[in-house]
Amino acid sequence: MFLENSPAYTISNENQRWATQVVPNVKSVLTVAGSGDQALFYKLSGAKIVDTFDINNNARVIQDIKCAAIKHLKISEYKDLLTKLHNANARDIIDMPEMHYILQFLPKESSDIIKQNNFACNCGLNIDFYPENIPTDTEFETLKNMLNKSFNFIWSDLESVGTTLTRKYDLINISNIFDYKHSGEKQIKILNELSTHLNKNGHIVCLPQIHRYSYKKLELPHLSYERTEHDEKHTKVIIFQRTR
Repeated sequence: MFLENSPAYTISNENQRWATQVVPNVKSVLTVAGSGDQALFYKLSGAKIVDTFDINNNARVIQDIKCAAIKHLKISEYKDLLTKLHNANARDIIDMPEMHYILQFLPKESSDIIKQNNFACNCGLNIDFYPENIPTDTEFETLKNMLNKSFNFIWSDLESVGTTLTRKYDLINISNIFDYKHSGEKQIKILNELSTHLNKNGHIVCLPQIHRYSYKKLELPHLSYERTEHDEKHTKVIIFQRTR
């Protein structure tokens, strides 16, 4: 179970380059922050609005770090920083030369967490295991030109995030949150609530890693199961669409 200040993932263990393009032509997205890779690859896929949420406040920090690092470091420095962060103790992060430099570009909420030695991102494996989630040289330069500020972040669990939303989206990505908790009845309630925050024909996607439920017969007032996609490795995307 994730807590509000659990160590963040340094890099996603899902193929975000592929998953963020499964539903094409998406212009507005709400996504789990996770490792920050979700937002970055939705931006690369053409989304103009990318809002993020997470119960783990350290997900905000790694996402903000990646945005600042891409904007102000070289790609080789970016990769080195992620490797160092994965292997570091929280109290040592503030003393890293790269972090000392980019700290000035972080939102106050994230810089305060780092200064208080409350940030760690050693969850999961290091970046060498998921090269598909590291931007290429071309993608890195594209992001460098795109990213003028950090992504909007909502500190919330999945059950409550709908009460904070002020816009509708083409797509909502809830990642693999359903793997960790939520009964079938609770999942239906959450999907039904989130569907009201979708534009017409919008989508909700989840990326389960544990097989718990079949959604093929799901029929809600505004949402139905559309299809399931698999990549060539390990990522599965279940896709729901707003129907009315």
